[in-house]
Amino acid sequence: MKNLLLALSVVLVTSAANAGGFIEPYVGYQMGKFDYGGGVEGDSKGTALGLRAGYQMVIPWFALDVQMGKGKISDVTPEDDYSYTDVGVVVGASVPFVRPFIGYVPAAKTKLKNSGSSDTVEGTGLKLGLGIKILPLVDINVEQMNYEFKEVNGIDLAEKAKHKITTIGLGITF
Repeated sequence: MKNLLLALSVVLVTSAANAGGFIEPYVGYQMGKFDYGGGVEGDSKGTALGLRAGYQMVIPWFALDVQMGKGKISDVTPEDDYSYTDVGVVVGASVPFVRPFIGYVPAAKTKLKNSGSSDTVEGTGLKLGLGIKILPLVDINVEQMNYEFKEVNGIDLAEKAKHKITTIGLGITF
């Protein structure tokens, strides 16, 4: 018993604190549904590129998250191409092998283009994700993102006409 207590005290007292700033680039693929309001929906698929910069304490961490991407919305006529930029904040926890996180995006902007027109929609969003550590500096992330767009080309939308998108993303963080 004495040896066990001595071994535990050495491990617990000499463990190093893990705190400091970090920069975390990531790439990913997203798929989901884009709801134009009024019953019009389309499937969205595309790629994402992002960067998180923040501070990690022993377990909790927080970061500024900037993401951009592009893709297609199918099942609508004419088919839309989209490109987007998001700026938000993310908080999470780093425990062995997993990193759960949640984020808020106060500034989501998406540009929709088709053969006939181009529209810019703006709104807010929420992210919920889980990172799984596969190597010391590499995580695989699974994220669910829900956005609600309240403006089109600077004009407020009625409640029934608000655009919404729900996506699932799979990415690699370095």
